[in-house]
Amino acid sequence: MTTTKWPYPGSRWWKFDFHTHTPASHDTPWHRGGLVLSAEDWLLRYMAAEIDCVAVTDHNSGAWVDTLKIAYAQMKAQPPAGFRELTLFPGVEISVQGGVHVLAIFDPAVTTSDIDTLLGAVGYQGTKGDSDAVTSRGIAEVIQAILTAGAVPIPAHADKDKGLLQCKPNTKQSEVDANTLRQAMGVEGLLAVEWGNGNTPWPQCVATDEPRLAKVLGSDCHSFQSAQAPGSAYTWVKMASPTLEGLRLALLDGNGVSIRRSDEGAFDPFKLPAHIITGVEIENARYMGNGQVARLDCSPFFNAVVGGRGTGKSTVVHGLRLAAGRVQELTALGQDSEPRAHFDEFRKVATGRDGKGALRAETVIRLEWQHDDDRLRLSWSANGQGAEVQEWRNGQWQQSPSQSVNAARFPLRIFSQGQIAALAGSGRQTLLAIIDEAGNVEPLKQVLEEARRTFFTQRARLRELDGKLAGQAEVERRLDEAGKKLAALSQADHATVLRAYAQAQHQEREVSNLFEQLRDGAQRIAALPEQIVLDDWPGQHFTEQDADLLAWRKDADAQVEQVRAGLQEQARKLDALIETLQKDARHAQWKARAQAARQAHAALQQQFAAQGVSDPQAFARLTQEKQQLETQHKALQKMKSDRQELAKQIEAQQKLLAEKRQSITQARQSFIRSALTNNTQVRIAVAPFGFGPRQIERELRELIDVTDNRFEDDILKVENGEPSGGMAFTLARADDAGKVAAVTAAKQQLLGVLGGGAPDDLALGGHFRNYLQRKREKPEFADHVLAWFPEDDLRIEYRRDEAWHPISRGSQGQRSAALLAFLLAFGEEPIVLDQPEDDLDNHLIYDLIVRQIRENKLRRQLIVVTHNPNVVVNGDAELVHLMGFGRGQCFVQQSGALQESKVRREVCRVMEGGHEAFSRRWKRLGTEV
Repeated sequence: MTTTKWPYPGSRWWKFDFHTHTPASHDTPWHRGGLVLSAEDWLLRYMAAEIDCVAVTDHNSGAWVDTLKIAYAQMKAQPPAGFRELTLFPGVEISVQGGVHVLAIFDPAVTTSDIDTLLGAVGYQGTKGDSDAVTSRGIAEVIQAILTAGAVPIPAHADKDKGLLQCKPNTKQSEVDANTLRQAMGVEGLLAVEWGNGNTPWPQCVATDEPRLAKVLGSDCHSFQSAQAPGSAYTWVKMASPTLEGLRLALLDGNGVSIRRSDEGAFDPFKLPAHIITGVEIENARYMGNGQVARLDCSPFFNAVVGGRGTGKSTVVHGLRLAAGRVQELTALGQDSEPRAHFDEFRKVATGRDGKGALRAETVIRLEWQHDDDRLRLSWSANGQGAEVQEWRNGQWQQSPSQSVNAARFPLRIFSQGQIAALAGSGRQTLLAIIDEAGNVEPLKQVLEEARRTFFTQRARLRELDGKLAGQAEVERRLDEAGKKLAALSQADHATVLRAYAQAQHQEREVSNLFEQLRDGAQRIAALPEQIVLDDWPGQHFTEQDADLLAWRKDADAQVEQVRAGLQEQARKLDALIETLQKDARHAQWKARAQAARQAHAALQQQFAAQGVSDPQAFARLTQEKQQLETQHKALQKMKSDRQELAKQIEAQQKLLAEKRQSITQARQSFIRSALTNNTQVRIAVAPFGFGPRQIERELRELIDVTDNRFEDDILKVENGEPSGGMAFTLARADDAGKVAAVTAAKQQLLGVLGGGAPDDLALGGHFRNYLQRKREKPEFADHVLAWFPEDDLRIEYRRDEAWHPISRGSQGQRSAALLAFLLAFGEEPIVLDQPEDDLDNHLIYDLIVRQIRENKLRRQLIVVTHNPNVVVNGDAELVHLMGFGRGQCFVQQSGALQESKVRREVCRVMEGGHEAFSRRWKRLGTEV
C-alpha cells in the first residue's frame, strides 16, 4: 500500500527529504550549465521517488519556494502523469560564520519573503543562491534566530565537510571550536542534526548532547544524474499530517520512536496486520448512539480510548465482545466472576425506564473488519437474531454467503483488567483455551476427539460381535447333530445317490456364485469410467499466455479418456467371458452330471415313498440344514477372527488416544516456551492432567454424571474448607512424572467397581459402588471412562525480588502484570485491553504496558481503553478517541493524533497527569504541549 492510498486515521509515517536543491542554488548543473529544469519537472522527480515531504533548502536563498508552490497548485488542479501528493516545506541552507551550514525548515505556508527576512536577521550579505559569504552572526545566534522565526534549525551534513559536528580525522576532537560548539548545542529548541554516516564519531566535547538529538537524513540532491538523486537518502517521519508542529514533535521523540532513517535497513511502515478493525458503530443503545450513531474509526496500529467515568468506554469494549462473538471468554470464568457480572448486566435489554441493562431491543452494534484485501462487517442486533456478516462489494455492503462468526474468521482478543486477574486464579481453564487458540492446539484437540469417536465405534462393534458370537456354541451343536444323522443315512444302499445329489447341490451353489461374481465385477468396472472425471478449469484464471499449460491439460484429458475407454473395453470383455464360460463344453458336461444326480435323487425319493418311508425328504432336509449351519458357522468363525483383530485395534486405539492427548500437552508446553522467551515477568508451566482438586472433581463428576454434591467422601473430601481425600484429591497430589499412572489407576478403580471385585472397591463407599454398578448397565459408560483424561492446568509464577513465586500469593496488581506480560507476548490478531493499568504502579505501567504496546503495535492492532496518560502518551498512540457524556448520552467527542494540539489539550483536561506525561515526553518543547 502506498502512502497516497493510506485510508486510515491517526498518525502515520511520511517519507521526508530534509535537504534538497533547485536551480536557485548556484552550485547545481541547472544553474552552472544553463540546463533548463521546470518547477513541474523538479516536483515530478520527487513524486516519482515517492517522497511525501520535501524541504526546499537552497543555498542562502528561497527564490524557488514560491515558484514550486505555484507549480504544485497547478499540478494538483490538473494532475499530469506521475502526479502524487507532496508537501513542500520551505527552507534554506544558511552559510554561517565559521564556515558551517545549517538548515532552516519552515511551515508549508511560509513564502520566499519570510526566508529573505530570516537571511537578513542573521546578517547574510552574500549572493543569494551562492555560498560566497557567511552570516555576521555566530552559529548559536543563527540557530536562535531560526527558532525565533518559527522554523526548525537542523545543522546540515553535520558530520561532514562544513558540518557543525565534524571531527578531525581519526579523533573525536571537533573541527569547530569546542566553546562555540557547546554554545550551539546549548540553544534550547535544537532538536535534530543531519547526519550522513552512522559510524562517524560524535565530538567528545558535546557527547552528552548526542542522545537527545534526532539524526535525520536528506539527499542533498544537486543533480538528478548524481548518486544523491531524489529517493537516495531520506527519513521516515511519523506525524498525523505533514505540518511543522508534527515535525517538531517527531524530532523530539527522536530515532527509534518517530524518526527512522532510510539507511537503517528495510522498513515497510504501511504493512498492515492480517486482520484489523477499521470501525465500530453503536446505534440505539440505551446510553449511546441514540439519534446519531456513535462511530469510532480505527488506526491499524495503536488506538487509545480515553474519557472520564461514564463516557461509554466500556460500552465500546462490551459492544466489540458481543459483535465478535467473544462472550464465552467471560462466561467461562464462572458466575461469581466480577468481569462476567458486569458484562451480564450490560447485555441485558432494558425494559422500562428503570429496567436494568445497557441495551434496547433495537440496539445494533457494527464491527467493520479488514482481512488482507477483504472488507467485512458484523452487524449484531439485540433482538436475538445475533450477528449478520456482510461483505463490501460493488461499493456497498452485501450479505456474505457465509454467515459463520468464529475465532478463525474474526480473530480478536479482548481483555479487561479484572478478566486478566481472574485468568491467574479460577479462570486458568479459560487461559488454557486462549493458549490453545493462539498456539494452534485446536487441530490437535480435533484429532483427539476423532480418535475418541473411533474408539467408541470400535467398542460398540465389539459388543455387537460379542452378542452375535453368543450363539456360536448352539450352531456348532446343531451342525454336529445334522452331520451324525446324515452319516447314518449314508450307510444305506442309496448312499451313493444321496451323496451324488448333495455334491451336485454344493457344486451348483459354487458355480452360481462364480457367475454372480463375474457379473458383479463387470458392472463395477463398467461404472468406473463415470467416476474418473477431471473438473473443468475456470476460464477467467487462464489467458493466452498460459497456452503451454492449457495444452498440457488437454493432453491430460486425452490420456484420461484413453483410460476410461480401456475400462469400458475391459467390462465388455468380462461380459463376453461370462457367455463363453456358459457355452463351454466342460460346463455343459457338468450340468448334465448334475441333472442326472437330481433325477436319480428324485427316483430314490419315489422309491422311499413306495416303501412307506415316513420322511422321504429327511436326507434332503438334513442336507439343506447342514448347509445352512455350515454357512452360519463359517460366518461366526469370521466374526471370531474379526473380534480378535478388533480387540487388537481397540488396544492400539487406546494407546493412540494417550499419545494424542500427550501431544496436546506437549504443544501447549512448546507454545508457552516460545511465547515467554526472554520474558522476565512471568513463568508458566503446563501441569499434565491438572493439579487442582476442585477442577479434577468437576471433571470426574461430569464423567460419572454426578453434578451435585453426592459422594463427597469418595470423589473429593473437604475438611475445614480444604480438600483432604477422595479420588480427585489423589489425582491432584500425583506429581507430573506419576500423573499418567495415577490416571490409569483411577480408571481401573472405576472399572474395578464396574467389574465387581477389584481390591480398590474397598476404598469406595457402598452407596458410590452401588451407583457405579447401576451406571454399568449402560455399556457406553465404560467406553467413556477408558477414553477419559483430565484436562491440563497451568502453574503460573511471577518474579519478585529476584525470585519466582506462585501467582496465587501475589497481589491483584502483580497477578495482572504477570498475566498481561504473557498475553501480550504472542499473537498477531487485534487485541482490546480495557484499563490494563488498574492496580499497577507507575513503574510497572511503563516497564510492562508501555513497552509491550510499542512492541505489539509493530505486528498487531491495539485498542486500549485507559485512564492513564502515560499509556497514551508514552505508548505513542497513533489515534486517540476522547469520549464524552452529555444530555444522557455517551458520544465520541473527538478523535485525532497526539500531534494535534486540540487532542493534547483534551487529553490533559480529562486525564489526571496528562500534562505531566506530555511534558516528560516533549519537555524540550516548552510548557505548551
